[in-house]
Amino acid sequence: MHIPCAGYSLSADWYDKKSDEVLLVLPGFMSAKANYADFVSSIIEQTRSAALVVDYTGHGESPFILEDIRPAQHFMEVITAFDWIVEHHPNKKIAVLGTSYGGFHATQLTKYRSFNKLALRTPALYPPDMFYTQWRNIDRDEILQYRSDPGNMRDHPLLNRAKRFKGRTLVVAHELDKSCPKVSTDAFIEAFSATTWTAPGLKHGFRESKVSPSQTDDYNRKIAAWLQNNT
Repeated sequence: MHIPCAGYSLSADWYDKKSDEVLLVLPGFMSAKANYADFVSSIIEQTRSAALVVDYTGHGESPFILEDIRPAQHFMEVITAFDWIVEHHPNKKIAVLGTSYGGFHATQLTKYRSFNKLALRTPALYPPDMFYTQWRNIDRDEILQYRSDPGNMRDHPLLNRAKRFKGRTLVVAHELDKSCPKVSTDAFIEAFSATTWTAPGLKHGFRESKVSPSQTDDYNRKIAAWLQNNT
């Protein structure tokens, strides 16, 4: 399906379930909704919730060249996707699940939209001044250095605002994650007073990790169980 967005359309996948809840899934950077099909199918089969998964511009089947895009435009697309759910499914509750870059945008979303469940998988943090910078001018090494400094985490305005979020939050860390190290992930946990667990033996992404089917099933089961828990 396609979602109208400021003169263009975002490509998205809609997983329809007869449920009172919709899960908005925000993929990681350089990933696409197609990479999340097995994961999302597993989660909604267990939770019985509907789901919407989007391709940001410059990703998957959505238009434009990634290098020309700014993170701020991607965030506008996240808000557009959230509002599409509200418009087309006004009686459904919305939960948000963001992975890495998607976790960054999901955290931003807590300031601008109301929802009660936020699940963050290896959430990423970026220097504040990069929000309006084209991706062609963003230094990836600088980002990794930024995330390794606890002072940057403590002073980041995004995490300072996160303390105001009144809903429930889950933060999933990966034991061998070098892209979003423990100092960065811990900052999200502290800011949201989040429930958390660490997936053993995993690097930042599943594709770069050696994960057995049983590990994958356990990983998905834990996330689904948290989403189902309404206390």
